[in-house]
Amino acid sequence: MSLNIEVPYSGGAGGYLPTTGGALTGPLALGANKITGLANGTAATDAATYGQVQTTEAALNLALEYNDILGWTYDPTTVGINAVAVPGAATVYASRIPLPAAMTVTKVIANCTVLGLTLTHSFLALFKSNGTVIGQTADQSTAWGALGAAQVYSLPLAGGPYVCTPLAANDFLYAALYVGTFVTAPTFSNAPSSVLSSLTPVPRARQGFIAQADTATLGNIAVGSLALYFNLLYWFGIS
Repeated sequence: MSLNIEVPYSGGAGGYLPTTGGALTGPLALGANKITGLANGTAATDAATYGQVQTTEAALNLALEYNDILGWTYDPTTVGINAVAVPGAATVYASRIPLPAAMTVTKVIANCTVLGLTLTHSFLALFKSNGTVIGQTADQSTAWGALGAAQVYSLPLAGGPYVCTPLAANDFLYAALYVGTFVTAPTFSNAPSSVLSSLTPVPRARQGFIAQADTATLGNIAVGSLALYFNLLYWFGIS
């Protein structure tokens, strides 16, 4: 790249910035060219290199750093895993996943450990922190039923991928599990109750549940009406 800059400059004759550096007094348009050979920033007002940005994003999101997924409800290697059957039908069971920056989400992940019996309208879903539904997966009634397989399910959101942008600082998404009806409920991985000793109250609860009439298409949820389930935090991931 040939650097030929003609912008206002406060430190030398002719109004041009010399290659030895100086202070600009106007905007610098690069015309879609790269800045190369940039040192890592050290002050809050310094430019950051691409490598610094990647490192910072990973530091904000341990799931991205260790598992090549975009986010998760908790690190199972640090808090352990239990498994709990879906407590009730026609209910959205939601767990919070941090959203430190805009992400493009394609799939929701959950671990089915024990199959159920005679399920209908069974989904994983994703909601904004305000309860607006983003998307849901295809019906998993057969996969989570007696003839399916107990395993980790990484399921595409229908109509996705979806760009999820924070609504405010320290924002998050709610990943969720829903089964419309069942004779025997399937079982999914969740955190031990010991990690739930301190819960954020609604509408930013770390986990919660809310009834939603038996349906093939999930609607928005009222996060202010989430009920807390003190011994249940289902594990979800997003990718």
